[in-house]
Amino acid sequence: MDELILERPSRRRTPIEDGDSFQQFGALPWRRNKHGDIRVLLVTSRERGRWLFPKGWLAEGRTAHESAATEAFEEAGVIGDVDDRALGSYNYEKILRDQSTVDCIVTMFALRVRGTLLQWRERGERKRRWCNLSEAIDLVSDEGLGRLLREVQADGRLLAQADVPPKR
Repeated sequence: MDELILERPSRRRTPIEDGDSFQQFGALPWRRNKHGDIRVLLVTSRERGRWLFPKGWLAEGRTAHESAATEAFEEAGVIGDVDDRALGSYNYEKILRDQSTVDCIVTMFALRVRGTLLQWRERGERKRRWCNLSEAIDLVSDEGLGRLLREVQADGRLLAQADVPPKR
């Protein structure tokens, strides 16, 4: 199956080898508060207002982790250092604009936030919320994402390794 160009020409919906699923890339934006506790940034989906992390299709000319960082910038208005090592992945069923669905696998990358913008591309379409991992687990409605967050929480090394700048 060939790649399909989406609404924005800089994004491509890329099928996975099985031909029935598509690959997306997401960012788990995080920072430490003044007490050293890890806080993560959730955003709402545009259509249904569900809490999730920024994610999307591969951006043309960018790597998977760079695409994830771009999604965080556009959807959540954050900039930072994205780790090139994946945190993990989860599956979900994406509802397209024509109401059809496709199965997606989202590979997530940690993004240590250095700055939060007051004005960003999707500000009028989304809400954002900083919270700890336990709160995030309770807020997300996607089962697969909740499972991944529980793994991140249980294995503190996943975000601790993100404290170390990625290799360039």
